[in-house]
Amino acid sequence: MNPIASQSVTERLGDVIDLLRHVRADWIEVLTVTPDRVTLQPWHMDDGESIARALGLDHAIDQRMLDPGYTLWTGTWRGVEVQVRGALRAGLPAI
Repeated sequence: MNPIASQSVTERLGDVIDLLRHVRADWIEVLTVTPDRVTLQPWHMDDGESIARALGLDHAIDQRMLDPGYTLWTGTWRGVEVQVRGALRAGLPAI
């Protein structure tokens, strides 16, 4: 275990349950939990921004050099670092 991690993965699971209750859990295809963060990927990438906004995540990183491109929304929800993958934001063409 990382000696500087604030919680173990087991301890983080309570946060994950609360997070999934806050968003539509049936929209989530991939859920990754580490002691330091939670990452969500929806079944439909177009739902990523809605999920991120529901969690109050407001930092976006556009990955335009990948095919397909995507936007990674990041921020903190109730003290937990959360990342949500979503469709590339409109108006930002893939390279």
